[in-house]
Amino acid sequence: MKTTSLSVYRRFTAFVVATVALSCSALAADLDYYLPNNVTYDQSITKPAEALGFEVGEWHVRPEQIARYMEILAEQSDRITLEITGRSHEFRPMMVLKISAPENQNRLEEMRQQHLAVSDPSQSVNAKEAPLVIYMGYSVHGDESSGSNAAVLAAYYLAAAQGPEIDAWLDNTVILFDPMYNPDGLARFATWVNQYKSMTPGADSQHREHQQDWLRGRQNHYWFDLNRDWLLLQHPESQARIATYQAWMPNVLTDHHEMGTDSTYFFQPGIPSRKNPLTPDENVRLTERLAEFHGDALDEIQSLYYTEESFDDFYYGKGSSYPDAQGTVAILFEQASSRGHLQESINGDVSFPFTIRNQFVTSLSTIQGAIAEREWLLDYQQRFFKENMELARKEDFDGYLLREADEGRMHELLNILRAHNIDAYPVTESFSVNDETYNPGEAFYVPIRQRNYRLLKGAFTTRQDFPDNTFYDVSAWTLPMAFNVEFSEVRQNRRFRVGDTAWNGASDFEANELAETNVGYIFSWEPHFSPRVLNHLLKKGIHARLAVDDITVNTPNGGEQFSRGAVIVTRAYQEKPWQEVQSALAELADANRVRVHTITSGMTSTVGMDVGSGSIRPATEPKVMLVIGDGVNLQEAGETWYYFDRDLNIPVTMIETQRLDRSDISRYTHIVLVDGNHRNLSDRFKGELQQWVRSGGTLIGQKGGARWMSENDLLSTTVVPSDEFRAKFSTEGLTYGDRNDYFGQQRIAGAIFNSTLDLSHPLTVGFTRETLPMFKNSTIAFTNSESPFVDVAKYAEEPVFAGYTSQGNREVLSERTTVLAHRYGGGRVIGFADNVNFRGYFWGTSKLMANAIFFSQYAYGTAGDEEEEEEDEDAHAH
Repeated sequence: MKTTSLSVYRRFTAFVVATVALSCSALAADLDYYLPNNVTYDQSITKPAEALGFEVGEWHVRPEQIARYMEILAEQSDRITLEITGRSHEFRPMMVLKISAPENQNRLEEMRQQHLAVSDPSQSVNAKEAPLVIYMGYSVHGDESSGSNAAVLAAYYLAAAQGPEIDAWLDNTVILFDPMYNPDGLARFATWVNQYKSMTPGADSQHREHQQDWLRGRQNHYWFDLNRDWLLLQHPESQARIATYQAWMPNVLTDHHEMGTDSTYFFQPGIPSRKNPLTPDENVRLTERLAEFHGDALDEIQSLYYTEESFDDFYYGKGSSYPDAQGTVAILFEQASSRGHLQESINGDVSFPFTIRNQFVTSLSTIQGAIAEREWLLDYQQRFFKENMELARKEDFDGYLLREADEGRMHELLNILRAHNIDAYPVTESFSVNDETYNPGEAFYVPIRQRNYRLLKGAFTTRQDFPDNTFYDVSAWTLPMAFNVEFSEVRQNRRFRVGDTAWNGASDFEANELAETNVGYIFSWEPHFSPRVLNHLLKKGIHARLAVDDITVNTPNGGEQFSRGAVIVTRAYQEKPWQEVQSALAELADANRVRVHTITSGMTSTVGMDVGSGSIRPATEPKVMLVIGDGVNLQEAGETWYYFDRDLNIPVTMIETQRLDRSDISRYTHIVLVDGNHRNLSDRFKGELQQWVRSGGTLIGQKGGARWMSENDLLSTTVVPSDEFRAKFSTEGLTYGDRNDYFGQQRIAGAIFNSTLDLSHPLTVGFTRETLPMFKNSTIAFTNSESPFVDVAKYAEEPVFAGYTSQGNREVLSERTTVLAHRYGGGRVIGFADNVNFRGYFWGTSKLMANAIFFSQYAYGTAGDEEEEEEDEDAHAH
């Protein structure tokens, strides 16, 4: 019986294995499906299936599998040198394979220097003899994974293919091969689709495999779109990639994406009228020439494609546009997505192997086209940078003058410029212009005459008028405005002196020396990282107090005035030993470059608050909850999380909308609702939220979150109605051909607005200028409050600083409220009409969020039916 049973079991197991293999074979494609059939391959090079355990396209390859296969190829092939360039947020390796002929591998640095000479206007070299450099990159959006899966095939081909063609490709060429721009997002998506893969493939678009949860694979660890971070450099993935880019200055760069399943295959050029005006027309002609090679390659395998009807090349922060500002021809590829293994479309079922093959084929056609046009590409790159200097000389100004006392914001801006090989020089002597004083350490000069002129001009542009006012992405991204750094176009004319060498990173911070005191210490709220210092003090159980008004205190240097928002660490009320408090304060302040001052007396010699004033209240450690999940804007939630985590080091509790009804919100001091429709929030939660605020909580709403608060009687304001905007745009006489322009004028795709702060309001502590650039990508704004002391910031009468906004929208938004705050029972409600943490780089407005956390208790304005707060009788008793 045992023998019979075992025999039956074995036959059954064999049947199951055979059935699984047969079912999976419906999608499995071996190398013959992908690779050219007229090429021989080095059999000593490990094939993808031999390393992965399955054929490419049968499963979605995980980042660690890609990384290991790249290591294997580098170990086996004398054409490949592998470099780990950085680590993602989840500590996955960012890697680049340097692929060239075997005899070039020991002279890669020499080839790099020879190539860089082409882009150096000060050197006279024969560009046509220089090495050609191609940068091939895949899947910056993790759920557009056909690119990274195709990278496995392309890397194998470049390692194993034999013959005169590939020998010619690699002879005087270096291919920088980046198999996964976004490993963390790729891992999330591969896990998602693989866990729903069946033995029998199904193409139903409603199947769970094709319907990701709220948290998609597109974004990185912090839910950012990394394809918007090439210029902004707020993430380690982008920083590693741009360091490699700038080190090599490639001639061609590929950027492999996916789009809607019902499409075919797109490659650039894109819509002609949506090119950044700083990008030369010759760039488009080169792109068109390379497109001929892509078209021929796709025709060969009978794949459909199109060009010029979609996408733009305007925003210099995307992978297909950033290189265009630097003499590189960047090519965007967009493949109709299977978003899984097999999915139905209007063109028939789209299989994962099919999408991979198209991406692989255009990878090879890119190399083929670049090699064929190497002389043109190299000559174009050389002329591009020489033209940069000529264009810069024709400008009616010499450079940009930057000024900002806050080291945190200024240094981050300078770090970004330095990463893009844009030089800034420190001002070495104080000088004045138009009654404004510029001091060393606070002022920097960025000359316009430098090799990266076009990128610099694009990063600082304040342009507001464009030939085509339809934007795929933002229309303004002005870097100094994002960091709230004053800047102006200037003629040098020997009016000021600057250093001989460009800024190369912050100098060492002179450590704080905390003198002995019976009173305590004080530091300003103005530095970007002061809120982080305060937060760490509170987490350590150290007592700190907040001065919401200006205060002058006695120090060893005499009386010193501190603007509103100063933090005071008193010797009184400390539960920890004083030496431990001193040590922690000094260590935290030094690490964050915050200057601390010693207070020698609790009594001030000027009119105003003494250190023991009842107006100086204890700070409390914040407990922040962020609403996430269905209906919530994923990227704005991620940007908010990132700000709290990176800049403030505040742990954030994230609760999905579907769990709110069974969550205890009483443990939190602050709740944040970012943009979204918030229709999923129940009446029960609304009631609990109202009671929570009345009991002392602070509710912060941003964009759609603020709209929901307004509509549900939590925020006493009205969002400017859409009818008011529509009334500005007449439909009389319009034809169908006017449709795109009509709707384009009504959008605010992304512009920088001029807002005016009430500098006496508690939520503006730490700000030194009334004017604050604010990023705006929606028409949401608040009607001005009829109650006093509620409106914190309004758009200026002329509201636009940079980017496109139609005249009709300008008129409606002029002098409307963008930030407001008021009491709600014993708590506070705060509304932001705009995203104050946009893409992680708008450091200038992010302090508004920090102030909403630490200074909301001081917002006494009332609105609606709320009664005025009774003043503290003890504090004002005679």
